[in-house]
Amino acid sequence: MDNLSTEKTDRELQKNKARFILNQGAFMGLALAGVFWFTQVTGLETSFLNNVLTWLVYIGFIHISMVRYRQNYLGGLLGYGQGVWLGTRMGMLAGIILGAWMFLYMKVINPGYTDELIVQMQESYLSMGMSENEVAQMEDLFSLVANPALMITSGVFGAGFTALLFSLIIAIFQRRRPQDPFSNAMKNIE
Repeated sequence: MDNLSTEKTDRELQKNKARFILNQGAFMGLALAGVFWFTQVTGLETSFLNNVLTWLVYIGFIHISMVRYRQNYLGGLLGYGQGVWLGTRMGMLAGIILGAWMFLYMKVINPGYTDELIVQMQESYLSMGMSENEVAQMEDLFSLVANPALMITSGVFGAGFTALLFSLIIAIFQRRRPQDPFSNAMKNIE
């Protein structure tokens, strides 16, 4: 009877952990979509402020989520790998939300966005010194890169990879190991 209630409690804890990660990843994705929308509306999509706001969202959500996860589900202990895995999963879930937002943005809100991207790519290659014939030959490549499905897929992997990088750093500071009761006693003997 006691094992059954322990199993039920363990399953409930696992569900709560998964729900926490899903919620935090979804909220992070919504915040990233908000940053994307804000920078598009204000015309700051190519500015350094866009990068700073995006990094702040990643750092803030991953840091706060690691602290809460450690306190609420792991009894105050968090291994380095657990922290990295938590942040990476959140990033991949955020990438799905961000990818869905980008698809909606490119297909419904601003269908001319892909054409704007193609023009920007062409202008940047021309400014780098490529001839107009070379840029014209690359037009099929531009269309492939501006494909919404490819952008969504790369958004998922890009957000996951970015979250992995931030998690590798943040987890160093957020990990908590169990105290070895014998280490303090051995210091007194030496």
